[in-house]
Amino acid sequence: MNKAFLLLAALGACTALCAPVRAEHADKEKRDTIPIARVPDVPPPSREKLDASIRKAADFLLGSQNRDGSWGSHTRTKGLNVICPYPEGPRSFRTASTSLCVIGLLASPLKEDPAVKTAVDRAIQYLLTTLPTLKRGDTRTVLGVWGHAYGLSALSRAASNLPVNSPLYAELKKVADLQVKALDQMADVQGGWGYYTFETFSKRPIGEPTSFLTATVLIAYKDAERAFGLKPDPRILKRAVAGLEKLRTPAGSYVYSISHTFYPGRPINRHTGSLARTPAGDLALLLYDPDFISRRQLEDGLERIWSRGGWLSLAVKKPIPHESFAQNAGYFFYYGYYYAARCLSEVPQERLTRHASHLAADLLPMQEKDGSWWDYPLYNYHKFYGTGYALYAVSRVRDSLYPANPASAP
Repeated sequence: MNKAFLLLAALGACTALCAPVRAEHADKEKRDTIPIARVPDVPPPSREKLDASIRKAADFLLGSQNRDGSWGSHTRTKGLNVICPYPEGPRSFRTASTSLCVIGLLASPLKEDPAVKTAVDRAIQYLLTTLPTLKRGDTRTVLGVWGHAYGLSALSRAASNLPVNSPLYAELKKVADLQVKALDQMADVQGGWGYYTFETFSKRPIGEPTSFLTATVLIAYKDAERAFGLKPDPRILKRAVAGLEKLRTPAGSYVYSISHTFYPGRPINRHTGSLARTPAGDLALLLYDPDFISRRQLEDGLERIWSRGGWLSLAVKKPIPHESFAQNAGYFFYYGYYYAARCLSEVPQERLTRHASHLAADLLPMQEKDGSWWDYPLYNYHKFYGTGYALYAVSRVRDSLYPANPASAP
Protein backbone atom coordinates (compact mmCIF):
# COMPACT_ATOMS: atom_id res chain seq x y z
CA MET A 1 0.00 0.00 0.00
CA ASN A 2 2.77 2.40 0.90
CA LYS A 3 4.54 1.77 -2.41
CA ALA A 4 1.33 2.27 -4.36
CA PHE A 5 0.62 5.48 -2.48
CA LEU A 6 4.11 6.79 -3.12
CA LEU A 7 3.83 5.93 -6.84
CA LEU A 8 0.50 7.75 -7.18
CA ALA A 9 1.88 10.74 -5.33
CA ALA A 10 4.90 10.85 -7.62
CA LEU A 11 2.70 10.65 -10.70
CA GLY A 12 0.51 13.44 -9.36
CA ALA A 13 3.50 15.65 -8.69
CA CYS A 14 4.84 14.97 -12.18
CA THR A 15 1.49 15.85 -13.74
CA ALA A 16 1.32 19.08 -11.75
CA LEU A 17 4.83 20.06 -12.80
CA CYS A 18 4.34 19.16 -16.45
CA ALA A 19 0.93 20.79 -16.90
CA PRO A 20 2.23 24.39 -17.02
CA VAL A 21 4.86 23.35 -19.55
CA ARG A 22 2.22 21.79 -21.81
CA ALA A 23 -0.05 24.81 -21.42
CA GLU A 24 2.80 27.16 -22.23
CA HIS A 25 3.70 25.06 -25.28
CA ALA A 26 0.07 25.12 -26.44
CA ASP A 27 0.10 28.91 -26.35
CA LYS A 28 3.05 29.07 -28.72
CA GLU A 29 2.17 29.21 -32.40
CA LYS A 30 4.10 27.20 -34.95
CA ARG A 31 7.26 28.87 -36.20
CA ASP A 32 9.50 28.15 -39.16
CA THR A 33 12.98 26.72 -38.66
CA ILE A 34 14.77 29.92 -39.70
CA PRO A 35 13.90 32.83 -37.38
CA ILE A 36 13.42 36.39 -38.62
CA ALA A 37 14.67 39.50 -36.84
CA ARG A 38 12.20 42.38 -36.79
CA VAL A 39 13.30 45.68 -38.28
CA PRO A 40 12.15 48.89 -36.56
CA ASP A 41 8.71 50.36 -37.19
CA VAL A 42 8.33 53.06 -39.84
CA PRO A 43 6.05 56.10 -39.54
CA PRO A 44 2.62 55.53 -41.09
CA PRO A 45 1.81 57.69 -44.13
CA SER A 46 -0.79 60.41 -43.71
CA ARG A 47 -4.32 59.93 -44.94
CA GLU A 48 -3.74 62.81 -47.37
CA LYS A 49 -0.70 61.13 -48.90
CA LEU A 50 -2.57 57.89 -49.38
CA ASP A 51 -5.58 59.67 -50.87
CA ALA A 52 -3.39 61.57 -53.31
CA SER A 53 -1.75 58.35 -54.45
CA ILE A 54 -5.09 56.60 -54.88
CA ARG A 55 -6.51 59.54 -56.81
CA LYS A 56 -3.55 59.57 -59.21
CA ALA A 57 -3.88 55.85 -59.82
CA ALA A 58 -7.61 56.08 -60.46
CA ASP A 59 -7.13 59.01 -62.85
CA PHE A 60 -4.54 57.00 -64.76
CA LEU A 61 -6.94 54.08 -65.14
CA LEU A 62 -9.88 56.29 -66.09
CA GLY A 63 -7.80 57.94 -68.80
CA SER A 64 -6.51 54.70 -70.32
CA GLN A 65 -9.53 52.39 -70.43
CA ASN A 66 -10.20 50.75 -73.79
CA ARG A 67 -13.44 51.32 -75.68
CA ASP A 68 -14.73 47.88 -74.79
CA GLY A 69 -14.20 48.52 -71.07
CA SER A 70 -10.97 46.54 -70.75
CA TRP A 71 -7.45 47.64 -69.90
CA GLY A 72 -4.25 46.69 -71.70
CA SER A 73 -3.32 45.60 -75.20
CA HIS A 74 -0.79 43.53 -77.13
CA THR A 75 0.79 46.47 -78.92
CA ARG A 76 4.19 47.08 -77.29
CA THR A 77 6.66 44.37 -78.12
CA LYS A 78 10.38 44.10 -77.54
CA GLY A 79 13.18 41.80 -78.57
CA LEU A 80 12.45 39.31 -75.79
CA ASN A 81 8.84 38.43 -74.97
CA VAL A 82 7.16 35.76 -72.89
CA ILE A 83 5.28 33.04 -74.75
CA CYS A 84 1.81 34.38 -75.49
CA PRO A 85 0.15 32.64 -78.47
CA TYR A 86 -2.49 34.51 -80.43
CA PRO A 87 -5.36 35.01 -79.97
CA GLU A 88 -6.05 33.40 -76.60
CA GLY A 89 -2.84 34.51 -74.88
CA PRO A 90 -3.59 38.21 -75.34
CA ARG A 91 -7.24 37.70 -74.35
CA SER A 92 -6.15 35.99 -71.16
CA PHE A 93 -3.66 38.72 -70.27
CA ARG A 94 -6.15 41.48 -71.04
CA THR A 95 -8.85 39.78 -69.00
CA ALA A 96 -6.53 39.29 -66.03
CA SER A 97 -5.30 42.90 -66.24
CA THR A 98 -8.85 44.23 -66.46
CA SER A 99 -9.88 42.10 -63.49
CA LEU A 100 -7.06 43.50 -61.35
CA CYS A 101 -8.02 47.05 -62.29
CA VAL A 102 -11.59 46.30 -61.19
CA ILE A 103 -10.34 44.81 -57.92
CA GLY A 104 -8.16 47.85 -57.25
CA LEU A 105 -10.87 50.41 -58.03
CA LEU A 106 -13.53 48.60 -56.00
CA ALA A 107 -11.18 48.38 -53.02
CA SER A 108 -10.44 52.11 -53.15
CA PRO A 109 -12.32 54.86 -51.31
CA LEU A 110 -13.23 56.23 -54.76
CA LYS A 111 -15.49 53.31 -55.66
CA GLU A 112 -18.59 55.52 -55.30
CA ASP A 113 -17.13 58.29 -57.48
CA PRO A 114 -19.43 58.58 -60.55
CA ALA A 115 -16.58 58.37 -63.07
CA VAL A 116 -15.07 55.39 -61.28
CA LYS A 117 -18.45 53.63 -61.09
CA THR A 118 -18.96 54.14 -64.81
CA ALA A 119 -15.52 52.73 -65.62
CA VAL A 120 -16.04 49.72 -63.33
CA ASP A 121 -19.49 49.02 -64.80
CA ARG A 122 -18.00 48.99 -68.31
CA ALA A 123 -15.18 46.71 -67.18
CA ILE A 124 -17.60 44.31 -65.49
CA GLN A 125 -19.60 44.04 -68.70
CA TYR A 126 -16.39 43.25 -70.56
CA LEU A 127 -15.60 40.49 -68.06
CA LEU A 128 -19.11 39.05 -68.19
CA THR A 129 -18.82 38.85 -71.97
CA THR A 130 -15.23 37.63 -72.22
CA LEU A 131 -14.67 35.26 -69.31
CA PRO A 132 -17.08 32.53 -70.51
CA THR A 133 -15.26 32.34 -73.85
CA LEU A 134 -11.62 32.16 -72.72
CA LYS A 135 -9.88 29.15 -74.22
CA ARG A 136 -6.55 27.42 -73.98
CA GLY A 137 -4.07 29.06 -76.36
CA ASP A 138 -2.02 26.11 -77.64
CA THR A 139 -0.30 22.93 -76.53
CA ARG A 140 2.44 24.81 -74.69
CA THR A 141 0.47 27.17 -72.49
CA VAL A 142 -2.45 27.36 -70.06
CA LEU A 143 -2.41 31.16 -69.71
CA GLY A 144 -6.17 31.30 -69.27
CA VAL A 145 -5.72 30.31 -65.63
CA TRP A 146 -4.67 33.90 -64.88
CA GLY A 147 -7.76 35.32 -66.57
CA HIS A 148 -10.16 32.89 -64.92
CA ALA A 149 -8.62 33.29 -61.45
CA TYR A 150 -8.47 37.08 -61.31
CA GLY A 151 -11.77 37.30 -63.18
CA LEU A 152 -13.34 35.15 -60.46
CA SER A 153 -11.96 37.43 -57.74
CA ALA A 154 -13.16 40.55 -59.60
CA LEU A 155 -16.70 39.18 -60.01
CA SER A 156 -16.74 38.22 -56.34
CA ARG A 157 -15.71 41.70 -55.26
CA ALA A 158 -18.27 43.30 -57.59
CA ALA A 159 -21.00 41.21 -55.96
CA SER A 160 -20.00 41.97 -52.38
CA ASN A 161 -22.48 44.83 -51.84
CA LEU A 162 -25.28 43.69 -54.15
CA PRO A 163 -28.61 42.24 -52.97
CA VAL A 164 -28.60 38.50 -53.65
CA ASN A 165 -31.95 38.82 -55.46
CA SER A 166 -30.72 41.49 -57.91
CA PRO A 167 -30.38 40.61 -61.62
CA LEU A 168 -26.72 41.71 -61.69
CA TYR A 169 -25.85 39.48 -58.74
CA ALA A 170 -27.46 36.53 -60.54
CA GLU A 171 -25.46 37.28 -63.70
CA LEU A 172 -22.21 37.64 -61.77
CA LYS A 173 -22.84 34.36 -59.98
CA LYS A 174 -23.62 32.55 -63.23
CA VAL A 175 -20.35 33.64 -64.85
CA ALA A 176 -18.43 33.04 -61.61
CA ASP A 177 -19.70 29.47 -61.56
CA LEU A 178 -18.34 29.01 -65.09
CA GLN A 179 -14.95 30.24 -63.88
CA VAL A 180 -14.86 27.76 -61.01
CA LYS A 181 -15.66 24.93 -63.42
CA ALA A 182 -13.04 26.17 -65.91
CA LEU A 183 -10.37 26.30 -63.21
CA ASP A 184 -11.35 22.81 -62.07
CA GLN A 185 -10.76 21.62 -65.64
CA MET A 186 -7.40 23.39 -65.89
CA ALA A 187 -5.97 21.92 -62.69
CA ASP A 188 -2.82 19.93 -63.28
CA VAL A 189 -3.03 16.20 -62.66
CA GLN A 190 -0.18 16.57 -60.15
CA GLY A 191 -2.22 18.92 -57.99
CA GLY A 192 -2.33 22.69 -58.45
CA TRP A 193 -2.03 25.01 -61.44
CA GLY A 194 0.69 26.07 -63.84
CA TYR A 195 0.63 28.12 -67.03
CA TYR A 196 3.13 26.25 -69.20
CA THR A 197 3.01 22.62 -70.38
CA PHE A 198 5.56 22.76 -73.24
CA GLU A 199 5.88 19.09 -74.20
CA THR A 200 2.70 17.27 -73.21
CA PHE A 201 -0.81 18.08 -74.36
CA SER A 202 -3.93 16.62 -72.79
CA LYS A 203 -7.39 17.80 -71.80
CA ARG A 204 -6.24 17.86 -68.19
CA PRO A 205 -2.88 19.71 -68.19
CA ILE A 206 0.24 17.74 -67.42
CA GLY A 207 2.80 20.44 -66.93
CA GLU A 208 4.45 22.26 -64.11
CA PRO A 209 2.25 23.38 -61.20
CA THR A 210 3.74 26.48 -59.58
CA SER A 211 3.33 27.46 -55.96
CA PHE A 212 2.24 31.02 -56.73
CA LEU A 213 -0.43 30.22 -59.35
CA THR A 214 -1.79 27.44 -57.15
CA ALA A 215 -2.10 29.92 -54.29
CA THR A 216 -3.72 32.46 -56.63
CA VAL A 217 -6.44 30.03 -57.67
CA LEU A 218 -7.08 28.77 -54.14
CA ILE A 219 -7.61 32.33 -52.90
CA ALA A 220 -9.90 33.07 -55.86
CA TYR A 221 -11.93 29.98 -54.98
CA LYS A 222 -12.32 31.32 -51.45
CA ASP A 223 -13.45 34.71 -52.80
CA ALA A 224 -16.17 32.97 -54.82
CA GLU A 225 -17.25 30.87 -51.85
CA ARG A 226 -17.67 33.97 -49.70
CA ALA A 227 -19.48 36.01 -52.35
CA PHE A 228 -21.66 33.35 -53.99
CA GLY A 229 -21.40 30.16 -51.96
CA LEU A 230 -19.65 28.47 -54.91
CA LYS A 231 -17.19 25.66 -54.25
CA PRO A 232 -14.76 23.78 -56.50
CA ASP A 233 -14.64 20.04 -57.04
CA PRO A 234 -13.51 18.74 -53.61
CA ARG A 235 -11.07 16.30 -55.23
CA ILE A 236 -9.40 19.11 -57.16
CA LEU A 237 -9.26 21.25 -54.02
CA LYS A 238 -7.78 18.47 -51.89
CA ARG A 239 -5.01 17.75 -54.40
CA ALA A 240 -4.22 21.45 -54.82
CA VAL A 241 -3.92 22.14 -51.09
CA ALA A 242 -1.76 19.03 -50.62
CA GLY A 243 0.37 20.06 -53.59
CA LEU A 244 0.92 23.56 -52.20
CA GLU A 245 1.85 22.16 -48.81
CA LYS A 246 4.52 20.03 -50.46
CA LEU A 247 5.99 23.17 -52.04
CA ARG A 248 6.45 24.93 -48.68
CA THR A 249 9.81 24.28 -47.01
CA PRO A 250 10.29 23.94 -43.24
CA ALA A 251 12.17 27.24 -43.39
CA GLY A 252 9.00 29.03 -44.58
CA SER A 253 9.82 29.61 -48.24
CA TYR A 254 7.97 28.25 -51.27
CA VAL A 255 9.86 26.52 -54.05
CA TYR A 256 9.00 27.90 -57.46
CA SER A 257 7.30 24.82 -58.91
CA ILE A 258 6.98 21.10 -58.50
CA SER A 259 10.27 20.28 -60.23
CA HIS A 260 12.06 22.68 -57.88
CA THR A 261 11.29 20.41 -54.92
CA PHE A 262 14.46 18.57 -55.95
CA TYR A 263 16.50 21.80 -55.65
CA PRO A 264 15.28 23.64 -52.53
CA GLY A 265 18.71 25.19 -52.01
CA ARG A 266 18.69 27.17 -55.26
CA PRO A 267 18.53 30.94 -54.73
CA ILE A 268 15.04 31.22 -56.25
CA ASN A 269 13.73 28.71 -53.69
CA ARG A 270 15.30 30.25 -50.58
CA HIS A 271 13.77 33.21 -48.77
CA THR A 272 15.43 35.78 -51.01
CA GLY A 273 13.80 34.22 -54.07
CA SER A 274 10.51 33.33 -52.40
CA LEU A 275 9.63 36.69 -50.85
CA ALA A 276 6.94 37.50 -53.43
CA ARG A 277 5.39 34.02 -53.33
CA THR A 278 5.32 33.57 -49.57
CA PRO A 279 2.34 35.85 -48.69
CA ALA A 280 0.07 34.23 -51.30
CA GLY A 281 1.09 30.71 -50.30
CA ASP A 282 0.73 31.34 -46.58
CA LEU A 283 -2.66 33.03 -46.98
CA ALA A 284 -3.99 30.21 -49.16
CA LEU A 285 -2.91 27.52 -46.71
CA LEU A 286 -4.22 29.46 -43.72
CA LEU A 287 -7.61 29.68 -45.43
CA TYR A 288 -7.80 25.96 -46.23
CA ASP A 289 -5.65 24.18 -43.67
CA PRO A 290 -5.08 26.36 -40.58
CA ASP A 291 -3.59 23.38 -38.75
CA PHE A 292 -0.75 23.32 -41.28
CA ILE A 293 0.27 26.96 -40.89
CA SER A 294 -0.10 29.50 -38.09
CA ARG A 295 -0.76 33.22 -38.25
CA ARG A 296 2.67 33.72 -36.71
CA GLN A 297 4.23 32.00 -39.72
CA LEU A 298 2.17 34.18 -42.05
CA GLU A 299 3.33 37.28 -40.17
CA ASP A 300 6.93 36.14 -40.35
CA GLY A 301 6.53 35.96 -44.12
CA LEU A 302 5.61 39.64 -44.11
CA GLU A 303 8.46 40.46 -41.75
CA ARG A 304 10.92 38.91 -44.20
CA ILE A 305 9.77 41.33 -46.90
CA TRP A 306 10.19 44.37 -44.63
CA SER A 307 13.54 43.11 -43.34
CA ARG A 308 14.96 43.00 -46.88
CA GLY A 309 14.55 46.76 -47.33
CA GLY A 310 13.09 46.80 -50.84
CA TRP A 311 14.92 43.72 -52.08
CA LEU A 312 12.17 42.83 -54.55
CA SER A 313 12.34 46.29 -56.14
CA LEU A 314 15.81 45.46 -57.47
CA ALA A 315 14.09 43.36 -60.15
CA VAL A 316 11.61 46.03 -61.21
CA LYS A 317 11.78 47.07 -64.90
CA LYS A 318 14.48 44.55 -65.79
CA PRO A 319 13.43 43.22 -69.22
CA ILE A 320 14.70 39.65 -68.90
CA PRO A 321 12.75 37.26 -66.66
CA HIS A 322 14.63 36.14 -63.53
CA GLU A 323 17.69 38.27 -64.26
CA SER A 324 17.78 39.91 -60.83
CA PHE A 325 19.41 38.61 -57.65
CA ALA A 326 18.14 35.23 -56.40
CA GLN A 327 16.51 34.82 -59.84
CA ASN A 328 13.76 37.27 -58.99
CA ALA A 329 11.77 38.60 -61.94
CA GLY A 330 10.29 42.06 -62.33
CA TYR A 331 6.76 40.71 -62.38
CA PHE A 332 7.20 39.26 -58.88
CA PHE A 333 7.11 42.68 -57.25
CA TYR A 334 3.48 43.84 -57.30
CA TYR A 335 2.20 40.30 -57.12
CA GLY A 336 3.97 39.93 -53.79
CA TYR A 337 2.76 43.22 -52.36
CA TYR A 338 -0.83 42.59 -53.46
CA TYR A 339 -0.96 39.38 -51.46
CA ALA A 340 0.92 40.97 -48.59
CA ALA A 341 -1.95 43.49 -48.49
CA ARG A 342 -4.47 40.67 -48.52
CA CYS A 343 -2.66 39.16 -45.53
CA LEU A 344 -3.42 42.28 -43.49
CA SER A 345 -6.86 40.83 -42.73
CA GLU A 346 -5.11 38.04 -40.78
CA VAL A 347 -2.76 40.29 -38.78
CA PRO A 348 -3.57 41.00 -35.11
CA GLN A 349 -4.89 44.50 -34.51
CA GLU A 350 -1.96 45.45 -32.29
CA ARG A 351 0.51 44.90 -35.15
CA LEU A 352 -1.65 46.03 -38.07
CA THR A 353 -0.23 49.56 -38.14
CA ARG A 354 3.32 48.19 -38.29
CA HIS A 355 2.67 45.97 -41.31
CA ALA A 356 0.50 48.48 -43.16
CA SER A 357 3.10 51.22 -42.69
CA HIS A 358 5.95 49.06 -43.97
CA LEU A 359 3.87 48.07 -46.99
CA ALA A 360 3.14 51.72 -47.80
CA ALA A 361 6.78 52.70 -47.30
CA ASP A 362 7.80 50.21 -50.00
CA LEU A 363 4.95 50.88 -52.44
CA LEU A 364 4.30 54.62 -52.46
CA PRO A 365 7.75 55.65 -53.78
CA MET A 366 7.34 53.24 -56.70
CA GLN A 367 4.38 55.11 -58.20
CA GLU A 368 5.11 56.70 -61.58
CA LYS A 369 4.46 60.35 -62.45
CA ASP A 370 1.44 59.35 -64.53
CA GLY A 371 -0.12 57.62 -61.50
CA SER A 372 0.62 54.05 -62.60
CA TRP A 373 2.78 51.36 -61.09
CA TRP A 374 4.59 48.86 -63.28
CA ASP A 375 7.18 46.18 -62.81
CA TYR A 376 8.10 44.44 -66.04
CA PRO A 377 7.58 45.44 -69.71
CA LEU A 378 4.93 42.92 -70.78
CA TYR A 379 3.44 44.00 -74.11
CA ASN A 380 1.00 46.72 -72.98
CA TYR A 381 -0.41 45.02 -69.88
CA HIS A 382 2.22 45.85 -67.27
CA LYS A 383 0.96 49.30 -66.27
CA PHE A 384 -2.57 47.99 -65.82
CA TYR A 385 -2.06 44.84 -63.80
CA GLY A 386 0.68 46.66 -61.85
CA THR A 387 -1.63 49.56 -61.05
CA GLY A 388 -4.48 47.20 -60.14
CA TYR A 389 -2.26 45.26 -57.74
CA ALA A 390 -0.81 48.39 -56.13
CA LEU A 391 -4.08 50.33 -55.97
CA TYR A 392 -5.64 47.48 -54.03
CA ALA A 393 -2.64 47.33 -51.68
CA VAL A 394 -2.54 51.07 -50.99
CA SER A 395 -6.31 51.09 -50.43
CA ARG A 396 -5.99 48.27 -47.90
CA VAL A 397 -3.28 50.26 -46.13
CA ARG A 398 -5.65 53.21 -45.94
CA ASP A 399 -8.45 51.00 -44.55
CA SER A 400 -6.06 49.58 -41.96
CA LEU A 401 -4.63 52.89 -40.79
CA TYR A 402 -7.70 55.13 -41.15
CA PRO A 403 -10.81 52.93 -41.02
CA ALA A 404 -14.12 54.63 -41.75
CA ASN A 405 -15.56 52.80 -38.74
CA PRO A 406 -12.74 52.18 -36.23
CA ALA A 407 -14.93 49.85 -34.16
CA SER A 408 -15.23 47.44 -37.10
CA ALA A 409 -11.62 47.68 -38.32
CA PRO A 410 -10.05 44.30 -39.22
